[in-house]
Amino acid sequence: MTAGWPLLALAAALAVAAAIRPRPAALPLAAALGSLAVTAAYRGAPQPPGLWFPFEFFPLLVLQVRLLRRAPARTAAVAGALVGLATSALPLRITLHTPHNRLNASILLVAVAFCCAVAAAGTGLLVRAADARRARALEAARRAQRLELARDLHDLVAHEVTGIVVEAQAAQIAPDPRSYERIEAAGQRALAAMDDMVAALRSPDARVHGLADIPLAVARYGPNASLSIDPGADLSPAAGSVAYYVVIEALTNVRRHAAPSAKVVVRLTDRGVLTVESDMSEASPQQRRSGTGLASLAERVRAVRGTLHAGPGDGRWKVIADLSHSADVRRGGVEQP
Repeated sequence: MTAGWPLLALAAALAVAAAIRPRPAALPLAAALGSLAVTAAYRGAPQPPGLWFPFEFFPLLVLQVRLLRRAPARTAAVAGALVGLATSALPLRITLHTPHNRLNASILLVAVAFCCAVAAAGTGLLVRAADARRARALEAARRAQRLELARDLHDLVAHEVTGIVVEAQAAQIAPDPRSYERIEAAGQRALAAMDDMVAALRSPDARVHGLADIPLAVARYGPNASLSIDPGADLSPAAGSVAYYVVIEALTNVRRHAAPSAKVVVRLTDRGVLTVESDMSEASPQQRRSGTGLASLAERVRAVRGTLHAGPGDGRWKVIADLSHSADVRRGGVEQP
Protein backbone atom coordinates (compact mmCIF):
# COMPACT_ATOMS: atom_id res chain seq x y z
CA MET A 1 0.00 0.00 0.00
CA THR A 2 1.39 3.39 -0.96
CA ALA A 3 0.50 6.40 1.11
CA GLY A 4 0.84 9.74 -0.57
CA TRP A 5 -0.08 13.32 0.05
CA PRO A 6 -3.78 12.75 0.76
CA LEU A 7 -3.11 10.58 3.80
CA LEU A 8 -0.35 12.87 5.07
CA ALA A 9 -2.63 15.87 4.68
CA LEU A 10 -5.49 14.04 6.40
CA ALA A 11 -3.33 13.09 9.40
CA ALA A 12 -2.02 16.66 9.71
CA ALA A 13 -5.53 18.11 9.41
CA LEU A 14 -6.83 15.82 12.17
CA ALA A 15 -3.93 16.81 14.44
CA VAL A 16 -4.53 20.53 13.86
CA ALA A 17 -8.29 20.22 14.38
CA ALA A 18 -7.84 18.23 17.61
CA ALA A 19 -5.25 20.70 18.93
CA ILE A 20 -7.64 23.59 18.31
CA ARG A 21 -10.71 21.81 19.72
CA PRO A 22 -9.81 18.80 21.91
CA ARG A 23 -13.44 18.17 22.84
CA PRO A 24 -15.22 15.84 22.39
CA ALA A 25 -12.74 13.08 23.23
CA ALA A 26 -13.47 11.32 19.91
CA LEU A 27 -11.51 13.99 18.00
CA PRO A 28 -8.17 13.57 19.87
CA LEU A 29 -8.61 9.79 19.65
CA ALA A 30 -9.23 10.06 15.91
CA ALA A 31 -6.16 12.27 15.49
CA ALA A 32 -3.91 9.86 17.41
CA LEU A 33 -5.24 6.70 15.78
CA GLY A 34 -5.21 8.34 12.33
CA SER A 35 -1.57 9.38 12.77
CA LEU A 36 -0.58 5.88 13.91
CA ALA A 37 -2.49 4.33 11.00
CA VAL A 38 -0.75 6.54 8.43
CA THR A 39 2.64 5.79 10.00
CA ALA A 40 1.96 2.04 9.88
CA ALA A 41 0.52 2.14 6.33
CA TYR A 42 3.20 4.24 4.69
CA ARG A 43 5.23 2.17 2.17
CA GLY A 44 6.50 4.62 -0.40
CA ALA A 45 9.47 6.95 -0.54
CA PRO A 46 9.35 9.71 2.10
CA GLN A 47 7.82 12.95 1.01
CA PRO A 48 9.80 16.09 1.87
CA PRO A 49 9.28 16.13 5.67
CA GLY A 50 9.44 19.90 5.89
CA LEU A 51 6.15 20.10 4.01
CA TRP A 52 4.11 17.92 6.40
CA PHE A 53 6.09 16.98 9.54
CA PRO A 54 5.78 20.31 11.44
CA PHE A 55 2.06 20.56 10.64
CA GLU A 56 1.41 17.25 12.39
CA PHE A 57 4.16 17.00 15.01
CA PHE A 58 3.64 20.34 16.76
CA PRO A 59 -0.18 20.16 16.82
CA LEU A 60 0.15 16.73 18.43
CA LEU A 61 2.37 18.26 21.14
CA VAL A 62 -0.16 21.06 21.71
CA LEU A 63 -2.93 18.47 21.84
CA GLN A 64 -0.94 16.51 24.44
CA VAL A 65 -0.66 19.58 26.67
CA ARG A 66 -4.33 20.52 26.35
CA LEU A 67 -5.54 16.97 26.98
CA LEU A 68 -3.53 16.51 30.16
CA ARG A 69 -4.52 19.95 31.41
CA ARG A 70 -8.29 19.97 30.81
CA ALA A 71 -9.62 16.51 29.98
CA PRO A 72 -11.17 14.24 32.64
CA ALA A 73 -8.64 11.90 34.22
CA ARG A 74 -9.69 8.79 32.32
CA THR A 75 -9.82 10.56 28.94
CA ALA A 76 -6.51 12.28 29.62
CA ALA A 77 -4.84 8.97 30.45
CA VAL A 78 -6.11 7.04 27.40
CA ALA A 79 -6.05 9.78 24.78
CA GLY A 80 -2.84 11.26 26.17
CA ALA A 81 -1.05 7.92 25.91
CA LEU A 82 -2.20 7.44 22.30
CA VAL A 83 -1.21 10.98 21.32
CA GLY A 84 2.20 10.50 22.92
CA LEU A 85 2.65 7.23 21.06
CA ALA A 86 1.65 8.85 17.76
CA THR A 87 4.05 11.74 18.37
CA SER A 88 6.94 9.38 19.17
CA ALA A 89 6.27 7.18 16.14
CA LEU A 90 5.91 10.04 13.67
CA PRO A 91 9.61 10.11 12.58
CA LEU A 92 9.33 6.46 11.45
CA ARG A 93 7.58 7.65 8.28
CA ILE A 94 10.90 9.15 7.29
CA THR A 95 13.57 6.85 8.70
CA LEU A 96 12.11 3.46 7.78
CA HIS A 97 12.20 4.37 4.11
CA THR A 98 15.69 5.82 3.82
CA PRO A 99 18.27 3.67 2.06
CA HIS A 100 20.98 3.77 4.76
CA ASN A 101 21.22 3.75 8.59
CA ARG A 102 17.49 3.22 9.04
CA LEU A 103 17.84 1.65 12.50
CA ASN A 104 20.18 4.25 13.94
CA ALA A 105 18.17 7.14 12.50
CA SER A 106 14.93 5.63 13.74
CA ILE A 107 16.23 5.19 17.28
CA LEU A 108 17.65 8.70 17.42
CA LEU A 109 14.64 10.54 16.00
CA VAL A 110 12.09 8.45 17.90
CA ALA A 111 14.02 9.15 21.12
CA VAL A 112 13.95 12.88 20.39
CA ALA A 113 10.23 12.79 19.56
CA PHE A 114 9.55 10.74 22.71
CA CYS A 115 11.39 13.32 24.83
CA CYS A 116 9.29 16.07 23.26
CA ALA A 117 6.10 14.09 24.01
CA VAL A 118 7.20 13.57 27.63
CA ALA A 119 7.98 17.28 27.98
CA ALA A 120 4.53 18.15 26.61
CA ALA A 121 2.88 15.68 28.99
CA GLY A 122 4.83 17.09 31.92
CA THR A 123 3.83 20.62 30.97
CA GLY A 124 0.17 19.62 30.79
CA LEU A 125 0.32 17.87 34.16
CA LEU A 126 2.10 20.81 35.81
CA VAL A 127 -0.48 23.27 34.50
CA ARG A 128 -3.27 20.88 35.56
CA ALA A 129 -1.83 20.77 39.09
CA ALA A 130 -1.56 24.57 39.16
CA ASP A 131 -5.17 24.89 38.01
CA ALA A 132 -6.25 22.47 40.74
CA ARG A 133 -4.36 24.48 43.38
CA ARG A 134 -6.00 27.69 42.20
CA ALA A 135 -9.41 26.04 42.26
CA ARG A 136 -8.80 24.78 45.82
CA ALA A 137 -7.58 28.20 46.92
CA LEU A 138 -10.65 29.84 45.38
CA GLU A 139 -12.96 27.37 47.08
CA ALA A 140 -11.15 27.87 50.39
CA ALA A 141 -11.53 31.64 50.03
CA ARG A 142 -15.23 31.27 49.27
CA ARG A 143 -15.67 28.94 52.23
CA ALA A 144 -13.82 31.36 54.52
CA GLN A 145 -16.08 34.16 53.30
CA ARG A 146 -19.19 32.07 53.99
CA LEU A 147 -17.91 31.18 57.47
CA GLU A 148 -17.11 34.82 58.18
CA LEU A 149 -20.60 35.81 57.11
CA ALA A 150 -22.09 33.07 59.29
CA ARG A 151 -20.05 34.26 62.28
CA ASP A 152 -21.14 37.84 61.74
CA LEU A 153 -24.77 36.79 61.50
CA HIS A 154 -24.44 34.85 64.73
CA ASP A 155 -22.36 37.36 66.67
CA LEU A 156 -23.99 40.61 65.58
CA VAL A 157 -27.52 40.04 64.32
CA ALA A 158 -28.30 37.23 66.78
CA HIS A 159 -27.13 39.44 69.64
CA GLU A 160 -29.63 42.16 68.75
CA VAL A 161 -32.43 39.68 68.01
CA THR A 162 -31.85 38.10 71.41
CA GLY A 163 -32.25 41.52 72.99
CA ILE A 164 -35.52 42.00 71.12
CA VAL A 165 -36.82 38.64 72.36
CA VAL A 166 -35.84 39.40 75.96
CA GLU A 167 -37.46 42.85 75.87
CA ALA A 168 -40.64 41.39 74.34
CA GLN A 169 -40.83 38.70 77.04
CA ALA A 170 -40.30 41.30 79.76
CA ALA A 171 -43.01 43.52 78.27
CA GLN A 172 -45.49 40.65 78.45
CA ILE A 173 -44.85 40.24 82.17
CA ALA A 174 -44.56 43.90 83.16
CA PRO A 175 -45.58 46.30 80.37
CA ASP A 176 -43.22 49.25 80.07
CA PRO A 177 -43.55 51.89 77.31
CA ARG A 178 -39.76 52.12 77.15
CA SER A 179 -39.57 48.44 76.16
CA TYR A 180 -40.94 49.28 72.74
CA GLU A 181 -38.29 51.97 72.31
CA ARG A 182 -35.57 49.48 73.21
CA ILE A 183 -37.05 46.88 70.86
CA GLU A 184 -37.11 49.42 68.05
CA ALA A 185 -33.51 50.46 68.77
CA ALA A 186 -32.35 46.84 68.80
CA GLY A 187 -34.14 46.21 65.51
CA GLN A 188 -32.45 49.25 63.97
CA ARG A 189 -29.05 48.00 65.16
CA ALA A 190 -29.74 44.56 63.71
CA LEU A 191 -30.58 46.14 60.36
CA ALA A 192 -27.44 48.29 60.57
CA ALA A 193 -25.34 45.19 61.30
CA MET A 194 -26.79 43.46 58.25
CA ASP A 195 -26.04 46.56 56.16
CA ASP A 196 -22.45 46.49 57.43
CA MET A 197 -22.09 42.84 56.43
CA VAL A 198 -23.40 43.52 52.94
CA ALA A 199 -21.03 46.48 52.64
CA ALA A 200 -18.14 44.30 53.80
CA LEU A 201 -18.92 41.80 51.06
CA ARG A 202 -18.96 44.58 48.47
CA SER A 203 -15.96 46.56 49.67
CA PRO A 204 -12.87 45.61 51.72
CA ASP A 205 -12.85 49.14 53.19
CA ALA A 206 -16.09 48.68 55.13
CA ARG A 207 -16.12 49.53 58.82
CA VAL A 208 -14.87 46.84 61.21
CA HIS A 209 -15.93 46.73 64.87
CA GLY A 210 -13.12 46.95 67.38
CA LEU A 211 -12.01 47.84 70.88
CA ALA A 212 -13.68 51.26 70.78
CA ASP A 213 -17.10 49.62 70.28
CA ILE A 214 -16.95 47.49 73.45
CA PRO A 215 -18.16 50.23 75.90
CA LEU A 216 -21.28 50.84 73.80
CA ALA A 217 -21.99 47.10 73.57
CA VAL A 218 -21.75 46.74 77.35
CA ALA A 219 -23.87 49.84 77.92
CA ARG A 220 -26.61 48.48 75.65
CA TYR A 221 -26.83 45.37 77.80
CA GLY A 222 -28.17 47.45 80.67
CA PRO A 223 -27.32 48.47 84.23
CA ASN A 224 -26.42 44.93 85.29
CA ALA A 225 -23.29 45.02 83.10
CA SER A 226 -20.09 46.83 84.02
CA LEU A 227 -16.88 47.42 82.10
CA SER A 228 -13.34 47.86 83.36
CA ILE A 229 -10.43 48.62 81.04
CA ASP A 230 -7.00 48.96 82.63
CA PRO A 231 -5.03 52.11 81.79
CA GLY A 232 -2.67 51.41 78.93
CA ALA A 233 -4.70 48.47 77.64
CA ASP A 234 -4.37 48.36 73.88
CA LEU A 235 -4.86 45.79 71.15
CA SER A 236 -4.08 45.57 67.48
CA PRO A 237 -7.03 46.22 65.14
CA ALA A 238 -7.43 42.49 64.45
CA ALA A 239 -7.26 41.54 68.14
CA GLY A 240 -9.58 44.43 69.06
CA SER A 241 -12.16 43.13 66.58
CA VAL A 242 -11.90 39.65 68.13
CA ALA A 243 -12.31 41.14 71.62
CA TYR A 244 -15.49 42.91 70.51
CA TYR A 245 -17.00 39.67 69.20
CA VAL A 246 -16.05 37.83 72.41
CA VAL A 247 -17.93 40.43 74.45
CA ILE A 248 -20.95 40.33 72.10
CA GLU A 249 -21.15 36.52 72.22
CA ALA A 250 -20.71 36.39 76.01
CA LEU A 251 -23.43 39.01 76.58
CA THR A 252 -25.75 37.20 74.17
CA ASN A 253 -25.30 33.93 76.05
CA VAL A 254 -26.00 35.63 79.38
CA ARG A 255 -29.23 37.06 78.01
CA ARG A 256 -30.28 33.70 76.67
CA HIS A 257 -29.38 31.46 79.58
CA ALA A 258 -29.15 33.54 82.77
CA ALA A 259 -31.76 35.15 84.96
CA PRO A 260 -32.77 38.74 84.04
CA SER A 261 -31.05 40.00 87.19
CA ALA A 262 -27.71 38.32 86.38
CA LYS A 263 -24.77 40.68 86.67
CA VAL A 264 -21.98 40.74 84.11
CA VAL A 265 -18.47 42.09 84.59
CA VAL A 266 -16.29 42.75 81.53
CA ARG A 267 -12.61 43.49 82.09
CA LEU A 268 -9.66 44.07 79.77
CA THR A 269 -6.23 44.07 81.41
CA ASP A 270 -3.20 45.97 80.22
CA ARG A 271 -1.71 42.60 79.20
CA GLY A 272 -4.46 42.01 76.67
CA VAL A 273 -6.51 39.47 78.64
CA LEU A 274 -10.26 39.90 78.23
CA THR A 275 -12.56 38.40 80.87
CA VAL A 276 -16.35 38.27 80.89
CA GLU A 277 -17.88 36.96 84.14
CA SER A 278 -21.55 36.44 84.84
CA ASP A 279 -23.78 34.98 87.54
CA MET A 280 -24.42 31.86 85.45
CA SER A 281 -22.83 29.03 87.43
CA GLU A 282 -23.09 26.55 84.56
CA ALA A 283 -24.25 26.33 80.97
CA SER A 284 -27.86 25.48 80.34
CA PRO A 285 -28.67 22.24 78.47
CA GLN A 286 -29.49 24.28 75.37
CA GLN A 287 -26.11 25.99 75.48
CA ARG A 288 -24.32 22.66 75.91
CA ARG A 289 -26.08 21.23 72.86
CA SER A 290 -25.45 24.11 70.48
CA GLY A 291 -21.87 25.24 71.09
CA THR A 292 -22.00 27.29 67.89
CA GLY A 293 -21.01 30.51 69.60
CA LEU A 294 -17.93 29.05 71.29
CA ALA A 295 -16.85 27.39 68.06
CA SER A 296 -17.18 30.72 66.27
CA LEU A 297 -15.19 32.50 68.96
CA ALA A 298 -12.50 29.81 68.89
CA GLU A 299 -12.02 30.37 65.15
CA ARG A 300 -11.76 34.11 65.61
CA VAL A 301 -9.31 33.81 68.50
CA ARG A 302 -7.17 31.28 66.62
CA ALA A 303 -6.99 33.71 63.70
CA VAL A 304 -5.04 36.16 65.90
CA ARG A 305 -3.06 33.37 67.65
CA GLY A 306 -4.78 33.73 70.98
CA THR A 307 -6.41 31.26 73.38
CA LEU A 308 -9.98 30.99 74.62
CA HIS A 309 -11.31 29.44 77.81
CA ALA A 310 -15.02 29.15 78.65
CA GLY A 311 -16.43 27.47 81.73
CA PRO A 312 -17.46 27.78 85.38
CA GLY A 313 -15.13 29.18 87.99
CA ASP A 314 -15.66 30.39 91.56
CA GLY A 315 -19.42 29.93 91.20
CA ARG A 316 -19.57 32.10 88.08
CA TRP A 317 -19.44 31.51 84.36
CA LYS A 318 -16.27 32.90 82.77
CA VAL A 319 -15.16 33.52 79.23
CA ILE A 320 -11.46 34.39 79.06
CA ALA A 321 -9.77 35.42 75.82
CA ASP A 322 -6.01 35.71 76.20
CA LEU A 323 -4.83 38.00 73.42
CA SER A 324 -1.59 38.96 75.15
CA HIS A 325 0.58 36.83 72.86
CA SER A 326 -1.41 37.30 69.67
CA ALA A 327 1.76 38.30 67.82
CA ASP A 328 3.84 35.20 68.63
CA VAL A 329 1.62 32.34 69.86
CA ARG A 330 1.55 29.80 67.07
CA ARG A 331 -1.65 27.94 67.89
CA GLY A 332 -4.79 28.85 69.79
CA GLY A 333 -7.79 26.82 70.88
CA VAL A 334 -10.88 26.62 73.02
CA GLU A 335 -10.79 24.76 76.29
CA GLN A 336 -13.90 23.12 77.65
CA PRO A 337 -13.85 22.04 81.28
